[in-house]
Amino acid sequence: MPKRISAWFHSRVLSNTLSLSRSERWKASLGALLCLAACGLLLRSLPLDAHWLLAPVGASVVILFVQFHSPVAQPWPLLGSYLVATLVGLACSHWVAQPAWAAALAVALCIWLMARLNCVHPPGGALALLLVLNGPYTPAQMLAVGELIGINAVALLVTTLLINRWVLRRRYPHSSTPPGPGHRTQDRAPIERMGLTHTDLESAVKTLNTFVDVQEDELVEIYNLAVDHAFGRHVGLTCADIMSRDVITAHFDTDLAVAWQLLRKHKIKSLPVIDRFDRLIGIVTVADFLRQIDAQATPKDLATLVQALLKRTPGPYADKPEVVGQIMSPEVFTATPQTPLSELIRQISQRALPHVPVIDARRKVVGMVTQSDLLVALYKSIALDQASQSAKA
Repeated sequence: MPKRISAWFHSRVLSNTLSLSRSERWKASLGALLCLAACGLLLRSLPLDAHWLLAPVGASVVILFVQFHSPVAQPWPLLGSYLVATLVGLACSHWVAQPAWAAALAVALCIWLMARLNCVHPPGGALALLLVLNGPYTPAQMLAVGELIGINAVALLVTTLLINRWVLRRRYPHSSTPPGPGHRTQDRAPIERMGLTHTDLESAVKTLNTFVDVQEDELVEIYNLAVDHAFGRHVGLTCADIMSRDVITAHFDTDLAVAWQLLRKHKIKSLPVIDRFDRLIGIVTVADFLRQIDAQATPKDLATLVQALLKRTPGPYADKPEVVGQIMSPEVFTATPQTPLSELIRQISQRALPHVPVIDARRKVVGMVTQSDLLVALYKSIALDQASQSAKA
């Protein structure tokens, strides 16, 4: 019997509850501490008769730092809900004499208006109830209450923005801007051209006919991560399985002409740049060479300009780059030998990367993965899978 009760308790009471990692627990707690402390000090510094924090602010802080990516935690839901709750709460406390009816009507109207104005933020309902229970108010008191609520809301939003951005290093407010430069065209990244689309999500949400507490692009991200996990589970390849290990590299002081010859000789498009301890410090590509040339140059002049760039300037001074370190890109996206192939494909797609250096724990270059390596690996994986299925049949 106890086992049956325990199973029921876990399946009905503890299932589908919010779970935070250890780092997120600390971040949320630290954010709440700093936010409430900053808001309290700010309110006390203002020349107001009433300068206290409102109780619903505590509920808002939980949402803003625990569920900061949620639609209910964004700036407009926060400000809009507090505005709606203030107007509804004051109106109900003034026009409805019976407190129980006034409280019920205030919360119900607050929910309807928040949903209608796309500013659902649960503490708004608590604020409306609080106003009704503390009412009724004189016109002067209404003005003072509105002022206090407005200051609380603005202080809460400003401190949340600053703490998330500068202390917790979080992206807030939530933005659906994709990472990386991409191809700078209207096309979506290749990894996003198959699978869920906006139309699919819109249809699913309409079918559910309920509020979904997840941003649309996050729902797509969850789907893609699940697909990646399934791919990794079935394929099980990592960078170590497919990378090229005999990597051609350059040093900071390698002459441009020498680096150019290495690119041509080995028919590659990039050279990792390493220091004297073989640690990665940058990467130089064909594009880096071409960026040094006048963009207005015609194809006829291109060969002449490249030769002029590669030619070493005599003497101690030069008005053009002479070595690889002067044209390389110091910011390089890298992988490790243990990086799953699914994650690598995602990053290459989103960032439009033709090649990814593979480094070890000491940042020593141990390999290179190109788009060709990925294509061959996927082709072999599919071919082997098909051959295995045919053999079983």
